[in-house]
Amino acid sequence: MVFHYATIVVAALFPIVLSGQASIDTTAARHSTDSLRTVISTQVVVTGTRNEIRLRDSPVRVEVIGKERIRNTAMADIGDVLKEQTGLLLTGTVRNGMQMNGLGPDYTLILIDGQPVIGRVAGVLDVSRLSVGNVERIEIVKGPMSSMYGSEALGGVINIITKRPDDGLNGNVFAQYVSRGPAEVRAEIGYGTDSLEVSGFANVKHQAPFTLPLGARTIPYAGFDDGTMQAKLQWRFNRGWKVTSWLRGFRSESIGTFIESVAGQIAQNTGSVVQSDVSTTTSLEYALGRARLNLTAYGSAFNERYNFDTVQGNAGSVDNLQRRIGRLYAQYDVSFNVSNRLMLGGEFLYDDITGSRYTDSNGRSPLYRTGVAFAQWEGLPTSWISYVLSCRFDNNSVYGGAISPRFSLLWKPNDHIRASANIGSGFKAPDFRQLFVTFSNRLAGAGYDLIGAQRLGRDLQPERSLSYDVSLRYEDGHRQLSTRMSLLYNAELRGFRNDLSNLIEFYFVESIAGRDVYSYRNVANAFTQGIETNLSLALAYEPLGLFSVTGGYQLIDAADVQVLQAIANGIAGYIDRPLTRAAYHGLWGRSRNSGTLRLQYDTPSKESSINMRLQFIGRFGDEALDKNGIAISDPPRKVLDRDDEFVPGYTVVNVSYTTTIVIADQKMIVGGGIQNALDVSTPTRIPGLVGRQFYIQTSANF
Repeated sequence: MVFHYATIVVAALFPIVLSGQASIDTTAARHSTDSLRTVISTQVVVTGTRNEIRLRDSPVRVEVIGKERIRNTAMADIGDVLKEQTGLLLTGTVRNGMQMNGLGPDYTLILIDGQPVIGRVAGVLDVSRLSVGNVERIEIVKGPMSSMYGSEALGGVINIITKRPDDGLNGNVFAQYVSRGPAEVRAEIGYGTDSLEVSGFANVKHQAPFTLPLGARTIPYAGFDDGTMQAKLQWRFNRGWKVTSWLRGFRSESIGTFIESVAGQIAQNTGSVVQSDVSTTTSLEYALGRARLNLTAYGSAFNERYNFDTVQGNAGSVDNLQRRIGRLYAQYDVSFNVSNRLMLGGEFLYDDITGSRYTDSNGRSPLYRTGVAFAQWEGLPTSWISYVLSCRFDNNSVYGGAISPRFSLLWKPNDHIRASANIGSGFKAPDFRQLFVTFSNRLAGAGYDLIGAQRLGRDLQPERSLSYDVSLRYEDGHRQLSTRMSLLYNAELRGFRNDLSNLIEFYFVESIAGRDVYSYRNVANAFTQGIETNLSLALAYEPLGLFSVTGGYQLIDAADVQVLQAIANGIAGYIDRPLTRAAYHGLWGRSRNSGTLRLQYDTPSKESSINMRLQFIGRFGDEALDKNGIAISDPPRKVLDRDDEFVPGYTVVNVSYTTTIVIADQKMIVGGGIQNALDVSTPTRIPGLVGRQFYIQTSANF
């Protein structure tokens, strides 16, 4: 992983653009594959500051995954892409969410073209429903970004940026089949001129039901059909004026037997699940001189409907959910000179939810109304220092106000060294589920009731985080080994810490008629901290092509502060023994060690490529495996303190090959490979790992 400013980028391999200017003989680079391409040093990103800024000058650390990393693999959804990124872990027993900086999926904000994606269930936004089609790049900011994006950005932001068309008429068609996975067809078309850009994208997927063996029985997986469509328009209709609009829709239907991993057991349910969402945005922008005004309106609606074969309490056999969000946004920014820029803005958000879990006895649905004001100052006082100072105030109709400041600093003493530091405060508002849900699970082995805090007369406050992040990077390193051979290298060392307070936790309330009742409360204090390191090498040799290797490793330490205090005070433990610091292994559900490795070879003609990608996930604690019971009584806690309370670690190996062929004067890219070549499968703990999969794919541009 390297940072994105560069002249030379191993784009298919490295998620971060390099910075600086490489003075190498580019002959070999010009004849290698897309893994080595020229990128102008003025490349910009938008997520870190909500303004276009050259990445070489951005104090906010931004990682970028380019479309080249997706092209020659079997990635069917955004989750497949993100889980190959150092420091991002795919988690979930039913939904696939992203864990970042040791924080769960409900702490990460997911955007498409800067607008929020809605549809969280149990706090998790399922990234598997987001297609990789028409994705230009993905920008990732780790650490709290509430100063720019408000709630849900306490852990970080993932911004999926869709493609803009090239000049003229152009497009792409793609088809892929994955065993024990989806068959997919997608198409893109676009037309671009200096003043007008119009594009469209559509895809459909079909996955047949299948089963996995588990001892003497089998585990069923439901089949599904889904599709996504998006249309985009950008029109520069007058000097300084620009209007941008897009409409995106998604629908999925799954029928069959569904599984849920509960306490290490597989709970099954037969029926159907239908999901749909539609979102649209229109923005008007006017630029005059060094000033710019942007006005944006955005709306999104998400629907989900379950038809169960098991009656789920008072909701019966049908469980439905509707979520809507409306957003009005205004931003004004002005550059006083080439070194200083001020941004001021505000927004109003309307957010409501209804359905079988969220209506009260009077049929009313809970809603949020939030008013926002924010400001940001970007400074570039010298050629080797840049900084960003931002602050945001959110005033919500349910949980009150929250102020979120952030300061980011970048030091760049030369073209190769980048040192950055960030400190910021983030918050996460209690969500509708934590406040208002009424849900009964009656599946065999998973029976419980979940009641929102406000239903029980308890107030919840926003969770808070104070975060620190430092990194040191060496970028655009090169060594000219001969007139036809170049070695490129990049390295990064990053450290981070999040101090979290007032955390909202899921807890046992009481048993009623033999059923356990759970709710939510503010009680926990915790921290996550870690070290992340990345190294990349690329050897470009003109007669043979490009040999590349990139790898990353993350070490996470995450602990409950109250458990540590109880240990220090000698009041943690069991009847037969005390709990010691050495025995306490930290928060549940976190892999202390994880890493990625990618090896790739590209031919000089850019027509063939082969790669092998490894993802290592270290062991992690599962509270369902707890053997000792309550270790501290106030508040009650089960803790991770035994080796048999861990889910074993595993390594996933993926192998891909692509090549270009010509049929009737039309170039086509064909490929194939193996996903999960080591055949890892643990359905009772990790339902998303379905064992070894084979795939084939083809695509053509026009």
